[in-house]
Amino acid sequence: MPLHWNSVTLHLLLRLPEAAFERHLAASPYVVGEELVEQISAHVRRERLGYYPALDYFRQQGGIDPELLAAAEDIGWFASSLAAEEIRRRLRPVFSSLVFESQQLVAFTLPGVRPGQPNARDALLRHYTPDQVKVGLRATSIQRHADAEAMVGWARHLTLRWLQDSFDSVEIRSAEASGRGSAEKS
Repeated sequence: MPLHWNSVTLHLLLRLPEAAFERHLAASPYVVGEELVEQISAHVRRERLGYYPALDYFRQQGGIDPELLAAAEDIGWFASSLAAEEIRRRLRPVFSSLVFESQQLVAFTLPGVRPGQPNARDALLRHYTPDQVKVGLRATSIQRHADAEAMVGWARHLTLRWLQDSFDSVEIRSAEASGRGSAEKS
């Protein structure tokens, strides 16, 4: 019976645990997030913007403390590196290969919050706190059957199971078969 290379592309949203930051960083992502919300909210009011910008906007336009932005970038780099390392460590025994296709810190994306929206401050705090990472990952497994739907379900289940103890939250935003092939049995 031929063996098949089954691949699944997974898009994950991961929140790193507070203990990981406490062990390795002097600055708290939660303190940085609070201060980002204060300074960004003041900037939005002052400039009468109808939206809350992504952090990249402030890198080019100014408007918030550059050292605060640098702290968010440093924490984000650490969070992204730690997430990738933990994914590799936890999922390597499960899949034949893992390829990272994308990684992005949520705090550097455009928030889906508008000024005046109920609970805007809480939503902004969750968004701008640099403890969440979006990861695009292609996982491949050698299996006896070329069943894409079964592979997607299996990959979703095992990814949640093997990562849930390493992160405060693990959300699989999407999972889809990303190619199949046959391999010769040796």
